[in-house]
Amino acid sequence: MRITCEEAVSEVIGVMLMISVTLVIVGLVAVYATGAASGDEQPIRASLLASEVAQGGDGGYQVVFEHMAGDPFTLDQLEVSLGIRDDLAQHIVVRNDPGKPQYLQSYAENGKDVLLGDRFVLCDDGDGSKKELSWQGDGGAFTVEEGHYLTYRFIDRRTGAPVSSGEIAVEM
Repeated sequence: MRITCEEAVSEVIGVMLMISVTLVIVGLVAVYATGAASGDEQPIRASLLASEVAQGGDGGYQVVFEHMAGDPFTLDQLEVSLGIRDDLAQHIVVRNDPGKPQYLQSYAENGKDVLLGDRFVLCDDGDGSKKELSWQGDGGAFTVEEGHYLTYRFIDRRTGAPVSSGEIAVEM
């Protein structure tokens, strides 16, 4: 009995074809599933840079941000996750909610729109008596003292996508 190599080659080609067809079907299902799950909402794409920590008109401190590049947005579309570079366990999330302090404030006339090149501020809850930034949240108090670094991450509230992040030295 004589075995030829041609029989083995045809079996290998058949298996490879079956694997290829299976991978194509899996790819099509994945594309459909991810396309069907996403909504029409596009996340905000912007580069937001903290430029300084300054004393505000109410006596408290505020972090000044500049809209360097990207889409225009309203401040109500954002929330900010704040942390301390030296202590990763401490963090707080602040946002503008009706009936609560308006932490994010714009220099625009309507107080909400931020266009390319505009500046806006993140106000703290402090009274300016101490050289620190402080906020009150559901999880308690959050404070960043002078000489430490405040980290920030802006998040699109509609989609949950990160918008921009960075850090700034707290110098007053």
